[in-house]
Amino acid sequence: MNSDFFQPAWNFLALPDELASPERARGWLLPIPYEATISYGAGTREGPAAILAASRQVELYDHEFGCEPAMEYGIHALPAMNPVVSSPDAMIEAIEQVVAGLLSGKKPPETLGVLGGEHSISAGVVRGLARARSAKNLVAVHVDAHADMRDEYEGSPYSHACAARRIVETCPVFQIGIRNLSLGEADFLRSCKKARTVFSEASSDPEGGFLKDLAKFVRNKNVYLTIDLDGLDPSIMPAVGTPEPGGISWERMLEVARAVSMNAASVPVFDVVELAPLPGYRAADFLAAKLVYKLFSYILMKGNL
Repeated sequence: MNSDFFQPAWNFLALPDELASPERARGWLLPIPYEATISYGAGTREGPAAILAASRQVELYDHEFGCEPAMEYGIHALPAMNPVVSSPDAMIEAIEQVVAGLLSGKKPPETLGVLGGEHSISAGVVRGLARARSAKNLVAVHVDAHADMRDEYEGSPYSHACAARRIVETCPVFQIGIRNLSLGEADFLRSCKKARTVFSEASSDPEGGFLKDLAKFVRNKNVYLTIDLDGLDPSIMPAVGTPEPGGISWERMLEVARAVSMNAASVPVFDVVELAPLPGYRAADFLAAKLVYKLFSYILMKGNL
């Protein structure tokens, strides 16, 4: 039967099957639609599906590269993880096992992209990465409106408000865009030698002076990049559970991504989390999908920049 009668397979970016197969694709995508510890707006469990749906409307051609990058490297979208509902601790352990298993497989992806879900998933992601590849040369870059450095929140050390605190237990962290934190988090950051925080004013400075420090931080390191979408200006990203005034622009987000990919030894894993889709509002879903595409392209085709 004529294949023109059918829509493309339900792959990220609507890629043809041959480019979305695990054998061919250099990038893999893992959706984790987990939401259990949110403290304000709900809906992050719908984020991964919304990003996948919006990606089908993203043009493959990228004028920055002068080609269709995804056609060069391919992206394999894995089935979504089942939520573990017994406890946040159990979910984090499950994510660690899945990520470590994927990165330790016979043919692991060059880069694994993870779609959240709430930011608490990142504790399991970074632990899985360290378990598979070692934490010896590993650092994290964290874009967010919130410091997420609480040791526990509402009785759980695996709350979304503790994401960066759990990451810094595994590797040093460079935070960007922070503009909301508690007194206890501020005290912790003043004494923590493994965390560098660039607050919103500095991260939005037109001169972008912090980018040199970022490049130095990641140079020749294996980098875990974690992006909470509320780190972006809510005028372009309102579809998050805890929006904060201020934030970085789309252009600055891409500058951060380029600085990481161009200077790191590798970026084996990144995640994009906390999209809470708004009914009838597609711009945020599309932004998140295009950001995921740009991240894969910067990481897998950095030699073409």
